[in-house]
Amino acid sequence: MSLKSLFVAVAVSFSVASCTEAGKENANAAAENTEAAAENTGDAVEVEAENAAAATENAVDKAAANTEAAAEKAGDKIENAAEKTAAETEEAAAEAKAEIKD
Repeated sequence: MSLKSLFVAVAVSFSVASCTEAGKENANAAAENTEAAAENTGDAVEVEAENAAAATENAVDKAAANTEAAAEKAGDKIENAAEKTAAETEEAAAEAKAEIKD
């Protein structure tokens, strides 16, 4: 093999090795970037899940408060109606008693 052929062979081998090493480095960098992106996506999903849980809890608390307020209002109306009915019943009884005396 001539010196020129040997030099060309060494240059080609070095070029192939350099390309292979650069390819490995690029592949490793891409793998690291993919892993980082997956971690970021996981973190974002976790934050969204926490936000959804907090919003659900707030909605449940608000619904419970509204239900309690509606129940109290209904209870007040029932109590007022009962008091009114009792007063009207007493009044009617008094009128009936007065008519019986007459």
